[in-house]
Amino acid sequence: MTGEPGSLVAIPFPYTDLSTSKRRPALVLTSPDEREDFLVLAVTSRETEGAAEVLETPDLEEGRLPRRSWVRVDKAFTVNSSLVQKEYGRLTDVTFKRVHKAFCYQMGCERIAVV
Repeated sequence: MTGEPGSLVAIPFPYTDLSTSKRRPALVLTSPDEREDFLVLAVTSRETEGAAEVLETPDLEEGRLPRRSWVRVDKAFTVNSSLVQKEYGRLTDVTFKRVHKAFCYQMGCERIAVV
């Protein structure tokens, strides 16, 4: 099972000490590469200020959210498609672009000159 950009998926997120992991939602940010690896952003139901974009059910083109959630644009991870355990839904194009723009701003993408 693989997610496409804009998909909300469940993957095992490791704890920061790498002792174990917990199944958590994530937003797929990029398409899988030739090794089936792709970039995801952490999603949480805990109210988060700062580097996070709010998500509510109207922000989804497909599926639904059980509660208001936040995409952590400062918590990006590379995962393999084999780790995707479930697909919850898909963001609207407008919402995905908003989150992607916030991620790029947070990571400094807009400030990097391409040579």
